[in-house]
Amino acid sequence: MQPRLRLGFGKDATVLSTSAGTAIKIFDRRDAFGRELACYLRLTDCGIHEFLGLHVPGLINSDVDLMVIEMTVVSRPFLLDFASAHLDEAPDFPAEVIEQWEHDKQEEFGQNWPRVVTLLAALKEQVGIHLLDIHPGNILFD
Repeated sequence: MQPRLRLGFGKDATVLSTSAGTAIKIFDRRDAFGRELACYLRLTDCGIHEFLGLHVPGLINSDVDLMVIEMTVVSRPFLLDFASAHLDEAPDFPAEVIEQWEHDKQEEFGQNWPRVVTLLAALKEQVGIHLLDIHPGNILFD
């Protein structure tokens, strides 16, 4: 399996396509790798490859030493990037921080904000995933 094309990058990792038709996500930080792998293991245990009509990459393999996750490639609509997510307990932020975050995200998502709110609540209630790093590049509707 050879890396081929960069599919994305961000503050936590770089995502490359492979010659096997999968994607590998190479992490810069162990904490982000651990959070993302824990979320993918939870999603796998729950048999989730689609959530509320959004495709979710499936875990294929991982390497703890190299901090690499191999996953399926998904097309839109999709839900990606669990490196900043927390399982079972949300981090504790002051009310004014949450209020500002919600205001900023509502502006970012525009008319899709109600769908995002529903998605976040369902992820939390049904899977125990508290998704924090959201933007239209990670949650893409049709």
